[in-house]
Amino acid sequence: MPKVSRTYGPIHFEDLDPHRFEDLVRQLVYDFRDWQSIEGTGRSGSDDGIDIRAFERLATARNEDDEDEDAKELSHPMMGNQWIIQCKREKELGPKRVAEIIEELDDKNPPYGYVLAAACNFSKQSYDRFRDKLIEKRVMEFHLWGKAELEDMLCQPKNDHILFTFFGISLVTRRRSRSTEIRRTVANKNKLFRVLGAELGHVSVLIRDANDEDYPFKEEIKDFDARPRWRECPAVNYHPRGLVVRTREYFGYVDQDKKEFDFTDAVSLLVLRGDEDHQDRRAWHERRELIVDFWNHLPHRNKCHFVAERLLRYDDMLVIDDQGIAPHKFTHIFVDTEGKDGPFSGGWEFAESRRSGAHRHIGLGDYHRKKIFPDTFPTPVVGTVHPEGAISIDSETARLAGLNENIREFFLLAGQHDELKQRDVITVKSEDSVYRSGQVGRRDSSPPTYLQVTLVENVRVADLYSEEEQQWALRELERKLGKELADDDVLKRVEFVHTYGRKIGKDDF
Repeated sequence: MPKVSRTYGPIHFEDLDPHRFEDLVRQLVYDFRDWQSIEGTGRSGSDDGIDIRAFERLATARNEDDEDEDAKELSHPMMGNQWIIQCKREKELGPKRVAEIIEELDDKNPPYGYVLAAACNFSKQSYDRFRDKLIEKRVMEFHLWGKAELEDMLCQPKNDHILFTFFGISLVTRRRSRSTEIRRTVANKNKLFRVLGAELGHVSVLIRDANDEDYPFKEEIKDFDARPRWRECPAVNYHPRGLVVRTREYFGYVDQDKKEFDFTDAVSLLVLRGDEDHQDRRAWHERRELIVDFWNHLPHRNKCHFVAERLLRYDDMLVIDDQGIAPHKFTHIFVDTEGKDGPFSGGWEFAESRRSGAHRHIGLGDYHRKKIFPDTFPTPVVGTVHPEGAISIDSETARLAGLNENIREFFLLAGQHDELKQRDVITVKSEDSVYRSGQVGRRDSSPPTYLQVTLVENVRVADLYSEEEQQWALRELERKLGKELADDDVLKRVEFVHTYGRKIGKDDF
């Protein structure tokens, strides 16, 4: 996700006329020393080459016993250390020009201190020349203020009034506004924690356009499909900057070796709480059945859900209605939806793999899309239904297949059961007992488990497992097959999914 930063443009000192630039420097000088007086000599026009002259207040410590003796030697109270401040509103001052400006100082009566302020940046050579010339002139203190130094001084809180006077910018006011934004952000975050819970489960929010007045009558909005004014999204996570919502979830395909992916948006997998028309729901189930059948017959390693998530920032939430109103009686969040990405501030897409019950996210940044899903999905086909005992499945897999849907494959020796094809159905006898529906008190054997074959492929033993899991998994496989295996041995991998008797013309009971 790109980082968001906030900054301010450079201050344009060159936009000030020369006299206003002198006024700006004089305002900054007031707090530079404890002055007895500051004289804006440059405004008169007859300034003897001096823009600003100032006299520093001297703190004189005296002993009362010596008061009479020193009285004659004391300087006038208005005559402290003299400073000269020169102001140059020029776009560039090189070392030569800096030396020329300093040459204008009176060698016989040099000031105690000297400041050259200019609306440009100085090079190292200019700083060096400035220092050398003023030491040569016997000036005791000197400072060179370029554009960078002037900006630094103006950005200090004590000079905020000067910044506002000359440029109409107030950083203090902006900092106060920022504190208000922070309070609103924290308040929104804390309210979501109270309403949705610290740990998000199956919870949705309705994101609403703050400028919309037609909710919930979307038929009155002609372009609602192209630009929806409200949208239900499952809330999935808290981000330091906002609430993460899931905006899309579809059946997908991913190949991590070839860096390929695909998905079909024919059916959304988002679980939403809003009311839906019964006919739409039935059509959704019919479409889903076709897609699930196609998706199930992809290799298990390639099956995934394509997911898109977006960030809804806390500081973009204008109002949080924790009660909602029909037909969406859950949390409503009002936001401004006029941006390029609507109400969201960035997001991410990934493939969610769900193997062995664990969810794993696969970023798709360097993947390319390859068409796998058809535009029209075919009607499901059932192959040969093999009766109980016709296919030799190891007893452990046969027993667990009816209990754990995460058991989705078994292995055969090469050449064994070559008659087994994709879409065939294997009947496995269940060893559990259940009560038959409608026959309370009567206990009977449960119906068989039906496993539809989704993939049959030959694999080398060496290609089955990674090194860290190979030893344990290989021993388990040898135990199930009753044979010691070598790396070059070829096995038949059979992947399957659970199916129901009604789908293959059998009774479930």
